[in-house]
Amino acid sequence: MKGYKWLAMILVIAFAAALFAGCADAARPADGGGQETPAAGSDAVEETDGGASFSVGFLDQSGEAPPVVRMREIIRGVVESAGGELICDTSNEDSAEAQVNACEKLISAGVKGIIMTPMADSILPSIISMCEENGVYLAITFRNIGDEDVAKIVEASEYYAGNCYEDEEMAGYNVMSDAFEKNPDIKQVALIALAVGDNTSDARVAGIQKACAENGAEVVAEVRDIQQASDATEAVQNFVAAYPELDCIAVASCYENSAITALPEAIKGTGLTADDICIVSCDGGSDMTKLFDYGYAISVGGGHLEIDRGATAVMLVNAIQGNPLGTPAHISIPYMYFGSVEDVGDYATYVEGEIPIWTQDEIRENLLISQNSALAPEDVISYIQNYSLDDLRTRHADLAG
Repeated sequence: MKGYKWLAMILVIAFAAALFAGCADAARPADGGGQETPAAGSDAVEETDGGASFSVGFLDQSGEAPPVVRMREIIRGVVESAGGELICDTSNEDSAEAQVNACEKLISAGVKGIIMTPMADSILPSIISMCEENGVYLAITFRNIGDEDVAKIVEASEYYAGNCYEDEEMAGYNVMSDAFEKNPDIKQVALIALAVGDNTSDARVAGIQKACAENGAEVVAEVRDIQQASDATEAVQNFVAAYPELDCIAVASCYENSAITALPEAIKGTGLTADDICIVSCDGGSDMTKLFDYGYAISVGGGHLEIDRGATAVMLVNAIQGNPLGTPAHISIPYMYFGSVEDVGDYATYVEGEIPIWTQDEIRENLLISQNSALAPEDVISYIQNYSLDDLRTRHADLAG
């Protein structure tokens, strides 16, 4: 391992007594099963036991919230289908420095690849340098590298497999454009988003604003950094008081879906109905059924979290096995768009339920070139980008029973 060989020996011995029961210790196949996750703040990673042909490190989120588990498990499904082992580290959530340290520990534990969402572009040159010195591949999930100088350094490395990302501006534009198609009379829009400076939220806001400008509507008010349902209620009251002719509330992003699903009751509380104010949201899950049941929602986007993680794992594993999808690869992950209670119900079945987004057979046949030599990189990327509700309905109708 060149300059890190001596460090690896020391760290492996030092960490042995504090190894957490992470992803590798209770691995489950893509088709289901239980698992255990290390506690937040753990400062060690589990060394691979040598039973797998390679191991992949993942800078994971702590906790067992359903979306976190689903994202973790789709990565595991890809890695295990290729004969590998997944090792998670949840000690990386405090700071960019903690992420650097987590990558160093994973490298010392013997991983052949790392999946991460960098908290800052500035840490990537040092991480890719460590990867190069130790023959470890790096793949980025949920991000583009925004700093052009950093991007040049990272993308010049043969050990950078690439990144998966969402076109967030397009997502905002699409959900708002869909709203105008269904209700061309929208003229005044109030906006809910995260604090200014969040790249994802700001991009969605830009897309919403673009669609409004193209359709002769105006964003007349906005509120940022809503944390909970009571905040949403207060925001609606303020919107309606200031703009009695308000037609639409557009949610670019929110910390909790409960704040979004509180909007119909908040609108009712002002004496208005779905005929007066509609709801558009770039964030969505099965709980959005409430919005459609009330008749308030006319366009909701989402469903990209799991597929982004899975696609990043596909990108990384193929690179580790000598079949890179690009030099490097850049894969844009499609959003799902929900327009009805039925759409949300199918999302709950095919994404949030027990059915895996990709079965192990599908992974081996369509995503891993080492398992199917007839595949070309463009075939793999096309299969990933074909992801949609209709795709899931077609592929997994028999699994849904």
